[in-house]
Amino acid sequence: MAVDLRERGTVGCCYYVAREETLYFMEDVKIGGLEVVDILKSYIEPTVILVSTKSDESVIESLDPEAKDGSSDTGSYDQFRLPYVLDVRPAAEFSYEGAKSKLAGLQLQQDNVPNFTFVMPGDVVAVEGVVESRDAAGRQAQLLRLAGCIDIDSRISMGCAGAVLSYLQRSRANAYLPGDEAAYMMFRVSTIEMCTLRDTMFVNADTLHSLQIIGSESHPHSHNQGPTKASSGSKEGLSVYGLFHHLAKTPQGKHLLRQYFLRPSLNLDVIDERLNSITVFLRTENADVMNSLVKNLQSVRNMRTIMVNLRKGVSSGPGNSGGFSKSVWVALRQFAYHSLLIRDAIRDMAGSENLLIRNKVVEKFEGYHLAQLGKRISDMVDFEQSATESRTVILPGIDEELDHMKRTFAGLEDLLSQVARKLSERIPSDLQQALNVLYFPQIGFLVTVPLDPMTGEPVYDGGFQSPWERMFSTEGQAYFKNSEMREMDDHFGDLYGIISDREIEISHELAQFVLGYEDLLVTASDICGELDSLLALAQGAKLYNLQRPRVTVDNVIQIRGGRHILQELTVSSFVPNDTTLAGGKGSSESSYTTDTGSSRDDSLPSIDGPSTLLLTGPNYSGKSVYLKQVALIVFMAHIGSYVPAESARIGLTDKILSRVTTRETVSKIQSAFMIDLQQISLALSAATRRSLLIIDEFGKGTDSSDGAGLACAVFEYLLSLGDECPKVVGATHFHEIFETGLFRPRAPLAFGHMEVRVDTEASEAEDQITYLYSFRDGRSTSSFGTCCAAINGVPLEVVQRAEQLILLSVRGEDLVAACSVMPESEATELEEAVGFFFLLQEHDSDLWTRSKLREIFWARTYKRSPTAS
Repeated sequence: MAVDLRERGTVGCCYYVAREETLYFMEDVKIGGLEVVDILKSYIEPTVILVSTKSDESVIESLDPEAKDGSSDTGSYDQFRLPYVLDVRPAAEFSYEGAKSKLAGLQLQQDNVPNFTFVMPGDVVAVEGVVESRDAAGRQAQLLRLAGCIDIDSRISMGCAGAVLSYLQRSRANAYLPGDEAAYMMFRVSTIEMCTLRDTMFVNADTLHSLQIIGSESHPHSHNQGPTKASSGSKEGLSVYGLFHHLAKTPQGKHLLRQYFLRPSLNLDVIDERLNSITVFLRTENADVMNSLVKNLQSVRNMRTIMVNLRKGVSSGPGNSGGFSKSVWVALRQFAYHSLLIRDAIRDMAGSENLLIRNKVVEKFEGYHLAQLGKRISDMVDFEQSATESRTVILPGIDEELDHMKRTFAGLEDLLSQVARKLSERIPSDLQQALNVLYFPQIGFLVTVPLDPMTGEPVYDGGFQSPWERMFSTEGQAYFKNSEMREMDDHFGDLYGIISDREIEISHELAQFVLGYEDLLVTASDICGELDSLLALAQGAKLYNLQRPRVTVDNVIQIRGGRHILQELTVSSFVPNDTTLAGGKGSSESSYTTDTGSSRDDSLPSIDGPSTLLLTGPNYSGKSVYLKQVALIVFMAHIGSYVPAESARIGLTDKILSRVTTRETVSKIQSAFMIDLQQISLALSAATRRSLLIIDEFGKGTDSSDGAGLACAVFEYLLSLGDECPKVVGATHFHEIFETGLFRPRAPLAFGHMEVRVDTEASEAEDQITYLYSFRDGRSTSSFGTCCAAINGVPLEVVQRAEQLILLSVRGEDLVAACSVMPESEATELEEAVGFFFLLQEHDSDLWTRSKLREIFWARTYKRSPTAS
């Protein structure tokens, strides 16, 4: 296994199983961190782990916590102390471009791939320009094929794949001599497959983008844009996560909520616990308690960050932009105070006795220690004075020596006045008012006198007998040291610095006291984050009128009154629709064993329904919204959230795969249709009977006959899987595959369409159709594309001509022959022109007549005046 952890906690991983000859490739995991690394280690159980030298040190510490510079306390090194070999490799082996080259050179067993080759710019081919075999295909061609089964845009995981392949090459080189053909049979890579974390639904980046689950956009403030910012210069746009993330009040709550959306759970216990928590929070009698919890969480900060700053000796976060109000002492006191309020509030919540989150708060929020911690900080830190001086100020009564120095420092003003009066007695009377004595921290006591505006010299500098030492000058003033000032420096020293140093020492002692409660604070902070994320889901359920789903082990989707949570916010009214699907039963559908080891059986009756639902019908009727809302309801159920539906019964779904949106970019050497093909290829290769496939108008990017054939073949293949068939919701405008009998109706297949009302008597095309956005069973035979064109402002002549051609096509007439028919007006003109032509031939002898007739002939033929011709 090769694993790498990069900035902002993104984790990449790739591992190879020798007995299967399979390279498993994982999509980059956002906001993963060491937690994901530990999960991967326990899930994969590798014998060798490869780590980059540029990986975070915490990764190596996590994988080898007992390592101490490669040796033990006794000086001996036990290489078998771990259940695996930990190999730290150069960062070059984790290169993205190097990994692409290694993957492109693999000879995979792809018996079902057609035997053809295409060459692209940058490929190296033979002198004749012809590639002789499929194994010698160009680099770009191989990468395009790989993009159909793995996500090559996951740069960190791609680098890990390169490291694994480098390790396999070294192993072969160590075991065999150069040129030995048997070497290629050792550690051979026959197949490449995508994998995901255990207990986690697989949702790739294309699906997250297509369904608008998470979508960032550039920050509107120009100074907050750019990759150097912590938020990557972006903010959350209109997305499902964007509807909830502002409801979380704590940094750790927002972080955990985003993890929920990036990694939906497949553990029924986890899902049910989240749903139960939301149900209790939404009870009417708990409204006040819920508001109290939300209000108290607003003042809770992330104690993990606070503890790091406390260990560093930093009083606040980077930049110190928030002043003392953002200091660690304010955060710690607020955390202790509000944690106690949170514990008291959740104790009073009705029906929460069996909630895991409630028990965590009651057990882990140790009231005595939190109260002692808050009291100790309040008794030692002067928060009002600290805010004024922007530093930590200790209250009186804590340290007697410190209090004495502060009293002395407070009396310096009177002392300086007395010294100034004493010094003024030695200078001329007219200069006495100009002399002053000041104290500067780090510099000490100084005498200041004004400068003569005529000469620029001090008006007095101690005289010839005892001259003063000039320290520096400013505009209009000169500052000196004399014997009295040095005597005061020796007696008082840098009083302000001494006071600050002593307060720092006391603050350090207080910090050590607080760090003794680090485990308590970090644990309580994490629990606050979990509570905050659940409260955000509960607030969203109330705000957006969501209902609790029933997540079951049955491989079904049964939705009543489903809605699209984003679409309904952007329209005046939304029409809910129902959905019923049942995936393949597989070999053992009666029970499903969860990862906790318990076998779960549902008491609900089983559902016999289609595994594939195919939508046809008009453009602009809501087919795409219907597809997306089904996927979103399934997705939200797996994060433990309420869903936008009257009721929903959702079976465990291991993957949501989509072919909905084409993400075109000039950085890829693929056409729009090729990107669509890669999406559908990944969906077909990764789908299982518990997967959900969303296919929207696949095949529209190429020739209509090719596109119709591909779309028909994809749905045929999925239906042919039988008991292993996934749940599929598709939409197509290729009506010819049904009319010609290429795609036959069968039991696992259901047809549906979005209802429209047609007014054949309307004179205007845009008035002939009314969209009702209501799902109905059965197939629609028309897409009403011309009506949609008229609504969007396409010229009337174009719409009318299109309707004429559509009618001809429906009647089965030859469109080429029909378009070749000449209009009657043009036929009449042609007959007249032909008559002139024959008249011209009859006047062979008369040159003048032939010339005039030729002129008239061309004029009538091309509709030009005789003089112009």
